[in-house]
Amino acid sequence: MFKKWKWIVMTILVAAIMLVIRLEDNGTLKTPVRKLVTTSADMTYLTELGQSLLKKEEEKIVVSSDIGQSDLLSFSKAETFQEGFLLQYDVGLPVHTGQEGLVVFTGHTKYTGKTMSISYADGTTVSYGMLDSLAQLPYTSVKVNDLIGMKQAGQLYMSIEKDSKHYSLEEIVQWLRTDTNEN
Repeated sequence: MFKKWKWIVMTILVAAIMLVIRLEDNGTLKTPVRKLVTTSADMTYLTELGQSLLKKEEEKIVVSSDIGQSDLLSFSKAETFQEGFLLQYDVGLPVHTGQEGLVVFTGHTKYTGKTMSISYADGTTVSYGMLDSLAQLPYTSVKVNDLIGMKQAGQLYMSIEKDSKHYSLEEIVQWLRTDTNEN
């Protein structure tokens, strides 16, 4: 029953945002809604709302990443970039979620191109950038192993943040290993 309500609430939220943006585009609404919805305070609110919908009392979320997260460990080189890392892959790969979460950003950024940020149930917010294609819409719930996007051979940007702290490369590798090994 909880998942049904969560899906209904998220669908209504996405529909409302899309409607307001369409009204802004048509000139019916003079308030710059895109600027209001994309402020960091609003993103924080939407992230916390999504996380509260995902959290259940006394229940652990079991995660398994047999499909895509283990592939992310196969990078051949890593270099620091912005608040994360550029991971070099010699072959293309699909990128999947490691846990249940909420997509808090899907779009194009100046430095990381096609990017998706997901607020996961464990409190981490993971940004995957320089993707070649995106497979999720903003403000949608994702489950373990849902496809995020596709990456051809080349660099993938990855940044993980939790409690206002960005992960080091070693912490990112450990996070990926932990998600891959949990069943």
